[in-house]
Amino acid sequence: MLLSFAPLANAAAAPRVVLVGVYTNPPKLYLGNNGQADGIMVDLLRQVAAAEDWQLRFVSCQWTRCLNALQEGRIDLLPDVAWTEERTQRLDFHRVPALFSWSQIYRRAGIPLTDMTDIGGIRIAVLSDSIQQRYFTRFAADFGVRPQLVPVASVADGFDLVARGKADAVVASHYVGSFYATGRAIVATPIMFQPARLFYATGKGHNGDLLAALDRHLGAWQSQPDSVYFDILEQWQSRGFLAQAPAYLRWGAGLVLALLAATLAAAAWLKGQNLRKTGALRETRQRLQTILDSVDSLIYIKDASLRYTYANHALQQFSGRSREDIIGRKDDELFGPVVAALVASSDQRAIAERRRVVLEETVPDAEGRQRTVLTTKIPLLQDDGRIQGICGISLDISERRAAEESTRVAATVFESAEGMFIAGPDSRIVRVNDAYCAMSGYTVDELAGSFLPPFSLSWDGDDAGVAMWAAAEAEGKWQGEIWTSRKDGSVYPARLTVTAVRDGSGSITHYVGTQGDISEQKAAQDEIGRLAYSDPLTGMANRRLLLERLRHCLPLHERSGQIAALLFLDLDDFKDLNDLRGHGAGDRLLMQVAQRLSACTRAGDTVARIGGDEFVVLLESLGRDPHEALQHAALTGRKILDAVREPFDIDGMPHHATCSLGAALSTEGDIDTLMKRGDMAMYRAKREGKNTLCFFHPDMEAEVSQRLAMEAQLRESLHKGGFALHYQPQVDSAGRISGAEALLRWNRPTGAPVGPAEFIPVAEASGLILPLGRWALGEACRQLAQWCCLPRMGNLSLAVNVSVRQFRQPGFVREVLDIVDGCGIDPRLLKLELTETVLIDDIDETIDKMLQLQARGIRFALDDFGTGYSSLSYLKRLPLDQLKIDRSFVRDILDNPNDASIARSIVALSESLGLGIIAEGVETQAQRDFLAQIGCGCCQGYLFGQPMDAAAFTRLVTARAEAFAGTPAISDVAPGN
Repeated sequence: MLLSFAPLANAAAAPRVVLVGVYTNPPKLYLGNNGQADGIMVDLLRQVAAAEDWQLRFVSCQWTRCLNALQEGRIDLLPDVAWTEERTQRLDFHRVPALFSWSQIYRRAGIPLTDMTDIGGIRIAVLSDSIQQRYFTRFAADFGVRPQLVPVASVADGFDLVARGKADAVVASHYVGSFYATGRAIVATPIMFQPARLFYATGKGHNGDLLAALDRHLGAWQSQPDSVYFDILEQWQSRGFLAQAPAYLRWGAGLVLALLAATLAAAAWLKGQNLRKTGALRETRQRLQTILDSVDSLIYIKDASLRYTYANHALQQFSGRSREDIIGRKDDELFGPVVAALVASSDQRAIAERRRVVLEETVPDAEGRQRTVLTTKIPLLQDDGRIQGICGISLDISERRAAEESTRVAATVFESAEGMFIAGPDSRIVRVNDAYCAMSGYTVDELAGSFLPPFSLSWDGDDAGVAMWAAAEAEGKWQGEIWTSRKDGSVYPARLTVTAVRDGSGSITHYVGTQGDISEQKAAQDEIGRLAYSDPLTGMANRRLLLERLRHCLPLHERSGQIAALLFLDLDDFKDLNDLRGHGAGDRLLMQVAQRLSACTRAGDTVARIGGDEFVVLLESLGRDPHEALQHAALTGRKILDAVREPFDIDGMPHHATCSLGAALSTEGDIDTLMKRGDMAMYRAKREGKNTLCFFHPDMEAEVSQRLAMEAQLRESLHKGGFALHYQPQVDSAGRISGAEALLRWNRPTGAPVGPAEFIPVAEASGLILPLGRWALGEACRQLAQWCCLPRMGNLSLAVNVSVRQFRQPGFVREVLDIVDGCGIDPRLLKLELTETVLIDDIDETIDKMLQLQARGIRFALDDFGTGYSSLSYLKRLPLDQLKIDRSFVRDILDNPNDASIARSIVALSESLGLGIIAEGVETQAQRDFLAQIGCGCCQGYLFGQPMDAAAFTRLVTARAEAFAGTPAISDVAPGN
């Protein structure tokens, strides 16, 4: 039994094999020259693997392939992955970040690149299909610039392209950038973005134990300043610093190290001399002490427990302590626990690695100021190889660092996108940057020693240079917008700021000026002004400019009596052009109409497009006599009508158009009144047949008032139940009543009845048709439910008219089904009548709604067939059950051959499509006989009964049923089917 379990024990003891993807992104992650994985993330992972007993196997892959392999489970772990919300959908991350990073742009020397506004058109290499690429693209778009992106497979390829001049700059993290930029003519720019947290990632739902182990170790390490985590980071940082440290620092540190090493060697040799040389040894030590105390560097020695055993004079002055106060103490007693932890970390590294360590440290001086020192630490070994302590040499480089930073910032600012110049106290230019040369067209040599080009404060003003220099000298600064010229003589606007620089005595030593070309801003302001007052399509005035012109025009009438006129123009049937040939053709027609309107008016008149196909022409100063002004306006209106009637050329095809014109004179009223009257007159022209001119008349206001009053009464009646349904019988070929049509009736609150032809258009225009139609449908279904309970009326169908506006409502289908279900009627007995106008708009949406209702049994009839759109191509697609011959054809069917022919065609069409047929408006027996002869047996009209209330209709159905022998055989399907 023990032997049988031996393989299991061996398997349990075997280390966990972890497949780790490695792509090239030094110094964080890469394959070294020996083909082994290396980098910060690899060193950290190896420490975790050693603690967790993992066996790491590194798999080399390109970035995109690494991601694919991770998602497909072909590798277990991928280091150096930035966290994003999008990636969490495909990958899993641990919680504690391994590293923090940011992206930065590195440029080739000689490429001016200091802020995001400089990157327009610049060739910038960026890692393909990376977060950097997507983020940088959005980042550039936010600044309104468009660089030329050069996607690369690796960041190394990007730096190679920059070095070979194939790209101008490259995007990289600051870790990678510092690594690759070293030794090349590539420098970091101040453009930084996209702070990121870097993790190890696994495939979604896989290897959660790996992530948990990483969290444990990273969390513990990052809480301990002396942990292996910080050791690894400092080791890699020291590599990067030595590669980039200035030569004078390296030589200085080397000289001090050589001096110290030689001195220590001499001291060690002297220790072995005999007593005869004791005096010479003492003298040598004294000289050594003198030398070490005369050096500016901080020199010290610590024992193996990191207590100070020696401190030179420079260290004593730096810390503000005597030698006796330093010897025997540790760093936490001198500098505090935080600084001590960082210093001890590098001390222990030098001891552990038994090699020299060079790094920058930040320590407080005697006054508490934070100072940056360049430190070299050397382990001291005894003869037997044991660590005796360490020797440290620190050079205070704070001022140099500050000077370098100040110089770098100043150089960066001076070479910014803004034009800058430095002038002497005599106002002559001493130095200019490239941006100023590019702006002015002059070279550096041409500007050096010369005065600024002349400038003025306005386009055609006098030279303002003398006044500007005087103000800068007196007040210390001058700022303003100027007009100046380039070398080629072209004039451009700029914003100029000149600041005086004074020395300690208050005398001016220099003037510093910044100048920016604001041509684009000025053009943008002009464009904004143009857009604010003009129509973007036609270039004509817009509503805003028209109203401003009216505000200036109407007071003129009050002061001088000069009359103005407004002509409101609306193109007739403009929607047809848009529907048939597209909105682009409609736009081209509007532009040509605008040109013709301008040709018909005077230079002082205003032609404005106020929206869609509506134009307004303002005719000013037509005289003081109203009759004369009316004649002038009428003449201009007729010219416009004639001009619009001329054929238009739209995309090489002729197009004929007409317009309706409404005119109003400014004899009385304010702007709103004048605009309202012109609009009323235009709509009167529409109602009078279009292609005509109508002047405003007070009767029009009365008509509008009547319409508004009717709208108010309609609302009141809806609220108080002032509507009723009447029912007109429909008979089949045998004369039996097979159903009815529900017809809406309204009595005004005053009691006077109003015909549907009068109040339905008002309801349509005001939107009241929606609640009114909903009420009518509900009332019809409730009546149908009552009839179903009567023995002779249970199978009657009921037709209800539905307006196009009601049918187009998004919730129409649900509304109908809710009413049907709520009333508990058989849906097959309900028939919805639609007019042909339903075919004009979205036919697919129309069919979809009809099919949804038809699936529940509800039937459809097409009302007034032949009087509207009548598209046979659409008709055959509609799920109709019945066609309805309009009363206009039935009325003269016996006398008018055309009406008779149309009726025959409709009947034949219904038979070919398998649809039922019914004729409305049948008033005589002769009409009914003719209809029956051509195949239309189902009829509706005064011959069978006028519209009546529900009680009268019930009595009629009962009486007609008794006239037939037995129970009337009324089918339960659509009449005529």
